[in-house]
Amino acid sequence: MKTFAESSLAPFLIQGLERMNIKTPTPIQQRTIPLLLAGQSVVGESQTGTGKTLAYLLPILQRIDSTSVAVQALILVPTRELTVQIRDVLDELCAGTDIRFQIIMGGVDSKRQIEKLKQKPHVIVGSPGRMYDLIEKKKLKVHEVKMVVIDEADQMLEANIMPEVEAVIKRTPRDRQLFVFSATISSLVEEWGKKWSEEEPQVIKMKGKSRLPETIEHYFIVTSEREKFDMLRRLLHALKPDRALIFVKKQHQVGEIVSWLSKKGVNVAGIHSEANKQEREQAMNGIRGGRIQYLVTTDLLARGLDVEGVTHVVNFDLPLDTDGYIHRVGRTGRAGKCGMAISLLAPKEKFMAGKLARQLRIEIPERVLFQGQLISPEEHRGHPMFTKKKNVQTKKMHTKNGDNG
Repeated sequence: MKTFAESSLAPFLIQGLERMNIKTPTPIQQRTIPLLLAGQSVVGESQTGTGKTLAYLLPILQRIDSTSVAVQALILVPTRELTVQIRDVLDELCAGTDIRFQIIMGGVDSKRQIEKLKQKPHVIVGSPGRMYDLIEKKKLKVHEVKMVVIDEADQMLEANIMPEVEAVIKRTPRDRQLFVFSATISSLVEEWGKKWSEEEPQVIKMKGKSRLPETIEHYFIVTSEREKFDMLRRLLHALKPDRALIFVKKQHQVGEIVSWLSKKGVNVAGIHSEANKQEREQAMNGIRGGRIQYLVTTDLLARGLDVEGVTHVVNFDLPLDTDGYIHRVGRTGRAGKCGMAISLLAPKEKFMAGKLARQLRIEIPERVLFQGQLISPEEHRGHPMFTKKKNVQTKKMHTKNGDNG
């Protein structure tokens, strides 16, 4: 399957892909789509930005019986942002067809969702907790479900959402097909996928030299905690990213950074896990529509946060592990485009850049921000301005010691 046009996909899917200007399948799509169309369960790992969403959506939509009034596919995801992203792709692919879909999320009036279920959607996308709640209330019937997707499975496991996922899966037929996808598939997730599949699933791991796209440049800057806020401001001013995501570890930092940068005239917004629906939508619509250049957010939203055209990712703090780095930095350099990731490190954290580089098999060189440019420490030390200062200091020392040449 070199192109989608040469595949066995239905014409309406090819047309939808053409509207999205997508013609060539990615490696994960080439490997998994034929298996999923054949009815096999799959556990699939592929780096961020490689088209995992289409890898499972295309086979699902191909196999939907639009003449039925039953729910035939469930797509379980960990975040509101990923749910909205999947809905947008479904909008494109299902245009002009009789396939109906619905998103179901917590934090939204369940009565409205129950009312919309009367339209008999074929595909349900959303949070496992709310899905299970509606199943328990006998408002969502899943006894005819043929396909279940667990997206960002490792995050579900880490966030202890799997009990809710399992509660939903238990209500579906045992012979249903299971799709488990993530940028990182741990042995625990792999075993989980085997446990909940009727037959042994195909495990597909798309690993190249690195688990990150080669189109991303990685750098780190050493700065003290006291100067970190100003370094971030200077960095954004110097690089002038079209769109940038700024990641922090702690929720309270989102508001602090947004407030500080806003006072400096920076066009910035922030979202975190406790932001309400209106705040999240306002921020996401702002950066997607170009009204906001920079978005500050937390690790919890690093996965599934898909903003087209993100040119830079800034790690205000380093993530806890390599998987966190992958998911943060993978928001840029998507679909073959170039991107840049810059981490701000305290002097005592400098060794962590080397550790990350070795684990991820990438290069993360140090850079210094000087006169609006990112340059190496060697270039910085060798700059005429600093060479001249050094010569002046040396001359003063010689004079002080009585060495007049």
